[in-house]
Amino acid sequence: MVGLVLVVAGVLCLGLYQLYVSITTKKKLPDGAKPLPGPMNLPFIGRVHDVPGEGSWLKFHEWGQKYGPIYTMDMFGSTHIWISSESVATDLLARRSTIYSDRPVIPNLPDNRYSGNYLALAGRNDTWKRQRKLAHGLMSVSAAQDLHAYPTRERDRLLWLMATQPAEYREWIEQFTSRTVARLSWGSAAPADTLRVTTQGLLETISPAGALPNVVSFLAGLPRWASPWKRREAARHAVEEKLFTRCVASVREGMEGGGARPSFVQTFLSDRSPGGKYADVEVWDAMYTVGQMAIAGALTIGSPIQTFLLAMLHFPELPMVRAVVKEVLRWRPPVPTGIPHAVEKDDVYEGYFIPKGATIHALEWSITRDPVTYPDPEIFNPARWLEESYPTYRAPLTTYPNLANYSQFGFGRRTCQGVSIVEQDLFLTMGGLAWAMDITPKRRPDGSAVPVHWNDFTPLLIAKPAAFEFDVKIRKGRETVLRQMHEEAASGDDLEEQAFNGQATKEGMFAKEASGLSEVEGQYHDFEKGDAHMQHTQC
Repeated sequence: MVGLVLVVAGVLCLGLYQLYVSITTKKKLPDGAKPLPGPMNLPFIGRVHDVPGEGSWLKFHEWGQKYGPIYTMDMFGSTHIWISSESVATDLLARRSTIYSDRPVIPNLPDNRYSGNYLALAGRNDTWKRQRKLAHGLMSVSAAQDLHAYPTRERDRLLWLMATQPAEYREWIEQFTSRTVARLSWGSAAPADTLRVTTQGLLETISPAGALPNVVSFLAGLPRWASPWKRREAARHAVEEKLFTRCVASVREGMEGGGARPSFVQTFLSDRSPGGKYADVEVWDAMYTVGQMAIAGALTIGSPIQTFLLAMLHFPELPMVRAVVKEVLRWRPPVPTGIPHAVEKDDVYEGYFIPKGATIHALEWSITRDPVTYPDPEIFNPARWLEESYPTYRAPLTTYPNLANYSQFGFGRRTCQGVSIVEQDLFLTMGGLAWAMDITPKRRPDGSAVPVHWNDFTPLLIAKPAAFEFDVKIRKGRETVLRQMHEEAASGDDLEEQAFNGQATKEGMFAKEASGLSEVEGQYHDFEKGDAHMQHTQC
């Protein structure tokens, strides 16, 4: 009872302190500047009560239509600025990138800006610049190695599983993404299962709908014993660190034995001798840079593949695969609210004042629904990338549409470095699925079609379609080919996993009792079942 009283008192004190800070630090407008438009904020809470726990981007889009292409609103003392126009996003996040390339502090992950553990979420500092340069170098050098075979191998495995057990499609797609990035990062698919657990845990940690302190920011001040969110993240991070450590050790062991497969880590370790390209780079830096590259890939690639299946059920006549890939990302953006930026100093744009420290959101849901650029934006229409009658037609790019400079991958200095990997994975999987099988609405015994939702997506930062049902029929003459492709893709998997997991068990790397994996893994499976508990906390 005493503990509960202390927690309640602490929460009240933190709330009052937050209110005091928000009032005393409110900035005056510079001469000649005007405030951004936006909904009227209530004292202390701002407009947080209006933001739904699911589909929040729809509300932000609604406000954008009402208040214009850039507007502001507060949430518990934090200023958030929403951009609904690609031209405005380009003006600020790209052309003024010297002050708009920072990342905000994530209340539930307060070390995201400085620790070096979260490349995509890091602040604009020396650690981020160093790791970003390292990531670019590893991907550039590794592109010349035999890494392109990995996505193809995992695609072949995926096609057979999808063709024979389509009801488990979400599982097979998540396996494809995690296994592919594990091979690219460490040369083996063996770490994929643990990577999935820690990846899902991180997504919940950083999402407003995944952890209450990300909405009610003063809750981040609670001590660990009173914060289930801090305890959960500590358990997840322990698993992650042990996983990354073991993966680097496994690659090093393979190199010493002459059996290391090509990977980002293998590229790094091969050039660390005196005078080598990475001689001055710490192993820890590379370990976390590659690990976060793997997490980024595992998080983002699965969503558009699932959305592709959803689109096939509603729009079965699909033209060129490359145009389909691009339209999938536009129609249902994987990150509909965008990854937030932070502005580093006061600024004025088109006469409007933007205060230092504000969180800047390029709202992808709105950007991809601009009716001038994308006529009939809710219609899934790959032809908009192919035909001259559409504003998005760009010759000669339209001959073979690609994802270069696409708003989905960020702006300015925060543009995703792995666009080519994402494009390859999506092209291989979507093209392979269309080649291998017919995907049609599921039929009931009476012949009627089982309804398939149109826009029901999970509420986390990276949104995925809610589960839906469909039927699959392997195309004529392709079953034998698919079986052979699967057998070749699966060869050697057991030996890989035994070697990796056997050594890991021997070293106690993943002991659940020590790492807290059981807690994180249990919450992960709860989320997959839809029983997300805190992940669905209402704003």
